[in-house]
Amino acid sequence: MNDLKTEFVDEIKQILAHARNKAYSAANSAMVDAYWHIGKRIVEEEQQGEARAAYGERILQILSSELSSEFGKGFSYANLRNFRQFYLTYPNPEICYALCSKLTWSHNRLIMRVENENARNYYLKEASENQWSVRILERQINTFYYQRLMSSQSKNDAILQKTVAEKHQLHDFIKDPYVFEFLNIPQPITASEKEIETALIGNLQHFILELGKVSRSLRTSMM
Repeated sequence: MNDLKTEFVDEIKQILAHARNKAYSAANSAMVDAYWHIGKRIVEEEQQGEARAAYGERILQILSSELSSEFGKGFSYANLRNFRQFYLTYPNPEICYALCSKLTWSHNRLIMRVENENARNYYLKEASENQWSVRILERQINTFYYQRLMSSQSKNDAILQKTVAEKHQLHDFIKDPYVFEFLNIPQPITASEKEIETALIGNLQHFILELGKVSRSLRTSMM
């Protein structure tokens, strides 16, 4: 009986863990997708004519003020510049949907700053497929992992590092400050990790419900 009870409880725990992971993934994908589309609209607005392009930075300042007053601090002038750079780095929506949306905004911020296009594409693909943590990704970029991998003298060492790379866990989602900004939740300083996760889950449940309403509305309008 005890064994049956333990098996039953473990199964329920797995169901809840799976549901939470789906909620984390949905929120993260929506956040990255939203930032890409914001960047796209900023670029389109700036390119409407020479007059608009001339005061492009002013557009960002006005937009930042308007968004911050309603959606919180996640839309600072600096962040809007990042959204614009994100779109300009990946103007192809298929790349955004296929790879970028599988990574956190913290991952994408690091990768889009890599100047070498081949290296950038490599980090994007590897971080997505191998679930690199943000810490590992940052280390690989700072130590020129891609360049060393391309070098015949260092290839073996680089491959060895690849096999032991720390993987990104969906649980790391609750430690990402950009998530709190996106959901407009004050990030607790003294709260325990469990309290933070509970607060996020409550907000994510509301977020997922609203996301479902928007999706249904869009599908209806397209019929």
